[in-house]
Amino acid sequence: MNIDTFKMIIAIVQTGSISGAAQQLGYAQSNISARVHQLETELRTTIFYRTNRGVILTDAGKKFYNRASNIVDLTEDTINQMKHPTKVEGNLRIGTLQSASETFLPPILTKYYHKFPKVRLAIKTGNPIDNVQQVLDYEIDGAIVGENIDKRDLISIPLVTEELCLISASPKTPDLKTASFLVFTVGCVYRKTTEDWLHSQNLNLHHPIEFNYLDAIMASVCAGLGISIVPKEIAQSYVDRKLLYMTELPKEFSSVQLDFIYRKDHFVNRPFEEFIKMLKNHSDSQQLILQ
Repeated sequence: MNIDTFKMIIAIVQTGSISGAAQQLGYAQSNISARVHQLETELRTTIFYRTNRGVILTDAGKKFYNRASNIVDLTEDTINQMKHPTKVEGNLRIGTLQSASETFLPPILTKYYHKFPKVRLAIKTGNPIDNVQQVLDYEIDGAIVGENIDKRDLISIPLVTEELCLISASPKTPDLKTASFLVFTVGCVYRKTTEDWLHSQNLNLHHPIEFNYLDAIMASVCAGLGISIVPKEIAQSYVDRKLLYMTELPKEFSSVQLDFIYRKDHFVNRPFEEFIKMLKNHSDSQQLILQ
């Protein structure tokens, strides 16, 4: 087993097939098939399920792939640092909340990309629970999450405090007992805030309508499907265009803290190190503004 074997496994996953990996790497398909078989025999486990459409990682294969990706990243980063100590290049994989991807994150990413154009950026929006699990499984380097997560085994960097509001299609105060709430899936910090607010008034989140996309929630609220709690920064442009109306929330439910988390044992390569510096500088500047 060597670094070339790891690269073969990575290429198979990225292309979805052994033939695709052979084409990408310039090897004979039989050579890669033999190497995979040898690896599975050596590890006494199955890395891939073979199907008519290609290959799929087994649970053991997912663990191997994640570690292999980290080893290859570490190796390439070490070589790059030895050859070019001032150059920053490699991979940076970040998970984020959809709201953050539309508000404070784009300027940070733009600044980062302009400063380090050789870094290969991959940004994944999704459910915070999934993003946290991917951080723990070494699938992504870090993630922007809300405050309602278990942060054991993780390092947390405070980023911003988001102001929240209730939005509706009518200027009338919504009836919380009858209105349908438009929410993200379980694990979302905005959904958790909604549930906590309702519980404080001895109400439950009844008849929730779940969405995967923030834009879909905003459009559906505008259409009168229901009401929702979202960041004020997202809602403001809709309010300005008179597409929906904003209602203030009680102070204890009017904001959420967003953090950036990553594993305590995460290998900090140069792309990740520079990204952390940029996040901390952004966080420090936000604190100065608040003061």
